Amino acid sequence: MKSIPELGRVSRQGTRGSTSGPPKCLGAGMRGERIAEVAAGGLRRADACVRRAKAGAGRARSALMIAAVLLAGCGGARERTTARVAPAPIPVALADSLEGWLAKHGRSPADYVLGLFERHDVVLLGEFHRIRHDPLFVQSLVPRLQAAGVHVLAIEFARREDQSLVDSIVTAPEWQERRAREVFFRCFMPWGYREYVDVLKAAWRVNRERPEGAPPFRVLGVNNSLDYGLFRTVADWDDPEVRRRVNRGQTEADWAGPVLEAVSRGEKVLAYCGMHHAFTGYRQPVVVDGAFVRFADPRFGNVLREALGKRAVTVALHAPWNGPEGYSARFVHPADGRLDAFMLARDGGPFAVGFDVAGSPLGSLPIENAVYRYGYEPFTLEQFCDGWVYTKPIGEYEPVEWIDGWIDSDNLERARATAMNPRWRDYTVRRMTAGCLSYRDDFRRFLDGLE
Repeated sequence: MKSIPELGRVSRQGTRGSTSGPPKCLGAGMRGERIAEVAAGGLRRADACVRRAKAGAGRARSALMIAAVLLAGCGGARERTTARVAPAPIPVALADSLEGWLAKHGRSPADYVLGLFERHDVVLLGEFHRIRHDPLFVQSLVPRLQAAGVHVLAIEFARREDQSLVDSIVTAPEWQERRAREVFFRCFMPWGYREYVDVLKAAWRVNRERPEGAPPFRVLGVNNSLDYGLFRTVADWDDPEVRRRVNRGQTEADWAGPVLEAVSRGEKVLAYCGMHHAFTGYRQPVVVDGAFVRFADPRFGNVLREALGKRAVTVALHAPWNGPEGYSARFVHPADGRLDAFMLARDGGPFAVGFDVAGSPLGSLPIENAVYRYGYEPFTLEQFCDGWVYTKPIGEYEPVEWIDGWIDSDNLERARATAMNPRWRDYTVRRMTAGCLSYRDDFRRFLDGLE
């Protein structure tokens, strides 16, 4: 398989989700899930933000105007989304069935995830990326994981190459903010988000407070070390030879190595990554122009399932899906919007819950309005994942917080050299910041006007 996945055709118009083009966010899935989502998808928005920032620089009140651009136009200010299209109502019988089933079998999200370790060795939490409550949820899990005897958290957002750095940070006597930021900067330079960096801080706190003799809590970086600097032109994103050199021969099978090593020592592991990396039993389809091409090469979770069987399971964190047109398509409510419709219509209002998908009223219902349906006749939620965590309505989702000063004069040269977008090689601190913020600004484009 390729570290830069090939799941669909890259749109030159800045759409998200196609993964055959420029490498995404983090390796293949977030940092990787998106070389295409972030690089190709963010290209037009990044350039637009930069142009606005540059245009404001020469005006009398340039400082205020640039701040407005960065905080508002480029997504720096925290804000909620607006789902303009409500999901279709579900039949009363299904709503009643779901109400009763969740009352009996549902658990709080944290209790649900922790409970899975009674039956499994590896639990993969798959996220959309950049939704604030998801990394906050993982932070909240860390002390409870440690107390439950789960001492390992694997994350997509750090590289295997930097494991010694991560270990030194989470076991240090004092919190080392700059070094923690460095972990994420090295993995994917624009990932300057407070909530993700603070996942390491949560592990550090647990280690600082752990009783004498208790095992330390570890955070494993599983991502590959990709050389985005080899992208010299936009055309390089679609050049197989350039992509091969960017990947350095690494695949998502390499991600699985540290996790399997931990399991071999008797450890249990929570793995936190982008949804497409988290698939275990489900094989992701390659879809081009609304047509099924083939199944993609194995993702991180697929490799773990092959090695461990049902000891490795996938939990999806509630988030939008792409529609059936492809990975560059509009976003829609997941699983035909049935859970969203149920939560929004119930008398007591929405509530946070985690539950096993198989055996639930939603598990075996055919799903049509999703790119994930291709290659499956019919496609159902229990094929897609093992568990589901719903936190709150999508209309209440907030983006993560950008860390001011993430790009500065000290790291600008490295930012230029490691940017996946070759147009950023000569950017100033201000322009680089605007470009990075455009990735975060995707949050509004992805979720506003959800269908």
